[in-house]
Amino acid sequence: MSQTQRSDARDDRHVAVHVDTEGSDLRVRWADGHVSRFPAIWLRHNCVCPECGSTETARRFLRLTDIPRDVAVESARLNAQGEIAVAWKPGGHVSSYDSMWLRAHCLSPPEREHRRHKPVLWHARTNNLLSYESYPALQDKRARLRFLERLRDYGFVILTDVTCEREATEKVAGVVGALRMTNYGIYELISRPTPQLVGDTSVALAPHTDEPYRHNPPGITFFHVLAQSDEGGDSILVDGYHAAEALRARNPAAFHLLSTVPAGFHRTLKEGRAFYATGPVIRLDREGHIEGVRLLDRGTAPLDIAEGDVAGYYDALRDFLDYLYDERNHLVVKIAAGEMLVFNNQRLLHGRTAFDPTVSHRHVRSCNVDLDEFYSSLRVAYRELGREEAYMVLPQGAGT
Repeated sequence: MSQTQRSDARDDRHVAVHVDTEGSDLRVRWADGHVSRFPAIWLRHNCVCPECGSTETARRFLRLTDIPRDVAVESARLNAQGEIAVAWKPGGHVSSYDSMWLRAHCLSPPEREHRRHKPVLWHARTNNLLSYESYPALQDKRARLRFLERLRDYGFVILTDVTCEREATEKVAGVVGALRMTNYGIYELISRPTPQLVGDTSVALAPHTDEPYRHNPPGITFFHVLAQSDEGGDSILVDGYHAAEALRARNPAAFHLLSTVPAGFHRTLKEGRAFYATGPVIRLDREGHIEGVRLLDRGTAPLDIAEGDVAGYYDALRDFLDYLYDERNHLVVKIAAGEMLVFNNQRLLHGRTAFDPTVSHRHVRSCNVDLDEFYSSLRVAYRELGREEAYMVLPQGAGT
């Protein structure tokens, strides 16, 4: 059985105009002309009626093993709410599916590509790159979403009007998500006479990602500047996604090595901690898209690979580092006191120019929010606005 319905004023992407069966599966034609096919087992398993329960809340009563292997769509129709009602055989169960939800989960290659997030790759010479957002303005939901989207798309945002109050650090980070607390806590970056971490010195720092020695490195990092040096102490930013794509273009063999061979990173602390984790410098998804970068040259552990592969790997890593250390590829910006640099630590490499602590005082408070908390905030914002982007597929980052 099939049914056709006229389009209404909603987005044509989300208006089903005709439904019927194709073999055991459901076939939907949309107002924009696209046709989706939903396999019967996939569709039945995603029923969230009160009898089956929700997989989002884990209050689920239907088990996969409860569904017959020969499950098939018996009939389908469009109801007055624009939902698609499906009757199943065997058993006679009836499911209803929201049309936007169905379109957002269409399994065709064009639709799977449509919902994959495409980051904006940038270089230091990219026009209109710096983005400043006023923190108090983020009380407005749409301004907050704009901030989150910019962070998602470019990997960094500079917040102004944060104030120099210490407690503002955690408060501002809470806009993105719940804090991730590690042994460092809310870290105070202050030049110290006998530092344990290089961040507490005043020397220049080459571009790197923080804490790659963790199985899941920090996701979104916040640098809240309470006091800034008069000269030096500028932030250096490099888009790791752009740098990795540039490596793929000029040296495919090096890119292959850095995206497939795990590197090791380690950190030992006087307090009695010894961290070690491995992972490729460039993390790819199963289709070859870049999802994350982890790299700290001064924290690289001894390579654990076959001896015949060592020279080639070091050549590949050298090529990548040459690009990252080239000042022509650095975006340099001074974050003023009362401002905050917010960036994706699994995408951007950051560094710092040297400064003289005897001339002026520099104090930065740092904390982190995991990527899943950041993505959760994005999804909730989109859901509140009823937007399909709530189902966007986002990069999984550099975690192991």
